[in-house]
Amino acid sequence: TVGHHDPNRLHAKNADFGITSTGNDTIYTGPGFIDGFHDFTEYITGSNVSFEMKAIPGGTFSMGSKEDEPFRGENEGPVTEVIVSPFFMARVEVTWNEYMAFFKQTGAKGKTSDAYLNVVKDNEVDAISGPTPPWGAPDQGWGKETMPAITMTHHAAEVYCLWLSKITGKTYRLPTEAEWEYAARGGTTTPYFFEGDPKRYVRQGIRNKLFGVDTTGINSFISYAENSNVRSTVPELKEENPFGLVNMLGNVAEFCSDWYAEDAFAIYSGGSVTDPTGPASGEEHVIRGGSFRDDAGNVRSASRDATRSVAWLKTDPQMPKSIWWYSDATHVGFRVVCENAESELSE
Repeated sequence: TVGHHDPNRLHAKNADFGITSTGNDTIYTGPGFIDGFHDFTEYITGSNVSFEMKAIPGGTFSMGSKEDEPFRGENEGPVTEVIVSPFFMARVEVTWNEYMAFFKQTGAKGKTSDAYLNVVKDNEVDAISGPTPPWGAPDQGWGKETMPAITMTHHAAEVYCLWLSKITGKTYRLPTEAEWEYAARGGTTTPYFFEGDPKRYVRQGIRNKLFGVDTTGINSFISYAENSNVRSTVPELKEENPFGLVNMLGNVAEFCSDWYAEDAFAIYSGGSVTDPTGPASGEEHVIRGGSFRDDAGNVRSASRDATRSVAWLKTDPQMPKSIWWYSDATHVGFRVVCENAESELSE
């Protein structure tokens, strides 16, 4: 009940949020090393947390969905040929272990809800001021550790990437929408990266209502409305896609860096486009992948959605509203990418 008013509850910040003991675990003193374009492990300096990064080869793909794809949305076209440069992408969504390392190294109890990052002249980040303590339990009681981190705002996710870049010496950021769909598809052109008819995975049609939803194929790869028990899950429960990525579809939806527009793909008309970054401006950002609360039609590789900043902060009791935590969005997280810069590939 993050942010929701209940007269029988104490409405106060979770002052102990992020205060945990690392025990006798090894504390990393340096980041991961990239010595070529292949998978690597990143280490968060000053913590006992590490995570896997997958090398995603560049290539060309058709972004969007064809008009005859089941459950296609009008915002999924026109289909556009996109050239994507190689990049690294996290194998799983950012976990609470990773996000709590960020909170413990940058957060503070006494900050106001709209506290921002500190930037020195020449646009170089000198120090990063991280999130304020949240109201209530942002993990919803589902657990932290390797569970996907949720309820943080798009702004908070971007600041996390700035912080991760600063402590590792690499360039981390949110994926562009094109990078996200390219990685989710893993070289496939079907509604999902595995075989299956979306119409068999939803409670629609006489056959499905009589005989039930067929979740045999989808269960191995996606946590969605029919099999999730209306909550997120740990990544170990699902299998990888062809690029070795877990939970690209379902579980929790994921932030992209692009501004959202219904007709975003229309601006790419006139042949192929290389590494598109979306509209130049907007009010909301793209989210991709669908979540544990979505039906099969909304967890297809081409499905698109957008953040809803006002609605997701409706019950936040703070004035001004928090720039760090959504009070009404438990189904969205994020995944990071690392740029494949030549300077990062040299020894």
